[in-house]
Amino acid sequence: MGMFVIGTAGHVDHGKSALVRALSGIDPDRWEEEKARGLTIDLGFAWTSLPSGREISIIDVPGHERFIRNMLAGAGGIDVAMLVVAADEGVMPQTREHLDIVDLLEVRRGVVALTKSDLVDDEWLELAAEEVREACAGTRLEGAPIVRCSAASGDGLDDLRAALDEAVDGLPAARDAGRPRMPIDRAFTISGFGTVVTGTLLDGTFSVGDHVVVEPGGPRGRIRGIQRHERQIEAAEPGARTAINLGGIAVSAVRRGMVLTLPGLLRPAGAVDVRLRVAARHPRPLRHNAVLTVHCGSAEASARVRLLEGDAVAPGGESWAQLRLETPLALARGDRFVLRNGSETLAGGRIVDTQPRRHHRNDRTTLEALRLLLEGSPDDALLTLLARTGPVAWSALAAGSELEASEAEAAIRRQIEAGAAVLIGADALSDGAVLIGEDGLEALLERARSTVQAHVEAHPLGGGLPREDLRSRLGLDARPFAAVEARLAERGWLAARDGKIDVPGRRVDLTQDQERAIEALLKRLREQGARTDADPSLDPDLLDYLEARGEIVRLRAGVILLRGVCDAMIEDARALIAEQGEATLAEVRDRVGTSRKIAQALLEDMDRRRITRRVGDHRVLRGG
Repeated sequence: MGMFVIGTAGHVDHGKSALVRALSGIDPDRWEEEKARGLTIDLGFAWTSLPSGREISIIDVPGHERFIRNMLAGAGGIDVAMLVVAADEGVMPQTREHLDIVDLLEVRRGVVALTKSDLVDDEWLELAAEEVREACAGTRLEGAPIVRCSAASGDGLDDLRAALDEAVDGLPAARDAGRPRMPIDRAFTISGFGTVVTGTLLDGTFSVGDHVVVEPGGPRGRIRGIQRHERQIEAAEPGARTAINLGGIAVSAVRRGMVLTLPGLLRPAGAVDVRLRVAARHPRPLRHNAVLTVHCGSAEASARVRLLEGDAVAPGGESWAQLRLETPLALARGDRFVLRNGSETLAGGRIVDTQPRRHHRNDRTTLEALRLLLEGSPDDALLTLLARTGPVAWSALAAGSELEASEAEAAIRRQIEAGAAVLIGADALSDGAVLIGEDGLEALLERARSTVQAHVEAHPLGGGLPREDLRSRLGLDARPFAAVEARLAERGWLAARDGKIDVPGRRVDLTQDQERAIEALLKRLREQGARTDADPSLDPDLLDYLEARGEIVRLRAGVILLRGVCDAMIEDARALIAEQGEATLAEVRDRVGTSRKIAQALLEDMDRRRITRRVGDHRVLRGG
């Protein structure tokens, strides 16, 4: 039997908290200020069993307009909305705004509790019920049952429980995609236990002992304990209100809006592509480049709304857009969100991509790709994500697909077999395997070739672009880069030599002035004991040329040595350290007969080559 979450909604002082107390026997108001003022300020939590025996969680949200942001922090994970309307006051401003929020978040089902029924007569009750029906028309709560009840007298509470039971009945259980994440709505400490976080668990299961991370920010720790409805459990299932005791993470490192998840599953987003809808009751269009507050899960951030089609969206209208977030948020594809301007709710919608590029506006290719992400088959969505991301870890692609882990893996394997996706740096879908689309691979290889070509044109005397520089520019880890390098070599596009990537068969033609400068440098190196400081007047490209040809070695601090002399000095230093077991800088300097500066540069080079390592003021040989 799955776990479901009921969320209250409605105007301030319409009796939401009193109704929750009457249904559950639990006071959802946690703060003394709330109890003293009779006003819910922050989220409250309770639970109860329905007539069917189902156990439900209840999130009680504040109704006052000043605390809408707190209301939104709890609204993202609810399955059924319980809209509370006081019969003696009827539909009020926050009733309508909460109704808009429930509609924009596409909460799956709803029930209306027409409370304080004992304060009015039957005729007034019927008028209030009709007003509620009109307000709900055209929203997700259109046609929802309206239950007349009173928390004070107890009238109608059994009918309300039955209506909630019917609303939950038939709802699919929360999915387990194998990627647990819990948007955090509370973080606090308990003496003797440490940090505790609460939220509604999504997309997977957490177990005691799991190693977890909080995003954005990345503090890591371990789950020490799990509670559901104040009972200790070993594992929490998706869809459940959950309290988790964390070890290794200080409460100061956690705040509402962060997400608890497993390492490597969520990459904080600085921008998201979305399908948005403007609230039908909003009086004005939503315009391109509007700066609004986005609320998603328990998180919020300022965002610039870049409309991708047209310059404005009319009330009730829809559009593709990209939200550029002022601060990164840990979001997932498929998450629902709401946009507000500080005092009113404007729009909401669904996230379709959490790692998008910046798009050209009104571009048909972009709009079609977004449509496939929202409406296409699992294979369509995977291929679209792959085309948009470039090289991506297969596990990250699966996590971003919104599919269950097994479905995502099967779809990825189908695309590999069809040749539409290519594995680089691995032979199988394992840790570290990187995927790229067929077209993306061609673009990557061409980018590598043009990057090296541009470098050698700018530095024709050098031996090519340093291998690590090219890897960094392509944004690849070591294994996938080695696979890309091998493909480039197979095609005859690029060649590797001495740690550099060059254009195959490239000739270097020196001018007479350059030849004279090189001869002068080599002569001076030979005459001065084969070692000197770099001459600032010497062309760095000529030094690159000589180094690429293997005639000189450049060390730190501007030290240049003939290759043969450098090799001999290293052997002398190695022999000294082997004889003594260790050697100081001064001892190496005397042994090789050079200055302190050159000896220092030589030893640093030996450390870099992993011939030696430094222990205090001495050098010892590695491996002995």
